[in-house]
Amino acid sequence: MVRNRRPPNKIISEINITPLTDVMLVLLIVFMVTATFFMAEPTMQVSLPSAVTGEKQVGETKEISVTISRIAEVEVNGKATTMQDLVKELMRAAKEIEGDKVVRIRADKEVQYGAIIYAMDAARLVGLRRVALATAQEEKPAAKR
Repeated sequence: MVRNRRPPNKIISEINITPLTDVMLVLLIVFMVTATFFMAEPTMQVSLPSAVTGEKQVGETKEISVTISRIAEVEVNGKATTMQDLVKELMRAAKEIEGDKVVRIRADKEVQYGAIIYAMDAARLVGLRRVALATAQEEKPAAKR
């Protein structure tokens, strides 16, 4: 009688990292793609005042975003700061960007006027002369016939 002898099962002592590498590459791509969406708009949500005559900015300008919430929280390009440190943060943000720059102030419609003026003044102190106020687009009223 001939027996079909198989060698005893060998224990594999190495770790197969190919599936791990595949998963890590997919995660890296997902994080890289979603990071661009989070950088597009500031993280703080504010209720912008509306304007019928608001215009979108066109051109090759780099934007520095200053967001002021109704409870006086302040962000510069998504990084939290205080009103006292606004000049320092604007200076840091201006150094990071080359070329023509514009400061876009996104202030909640309930923010006091003085806080907006302070932010505009801080931008000008740093040397950023182009300042824009962000508004929500309101529909134009229909013309009467």
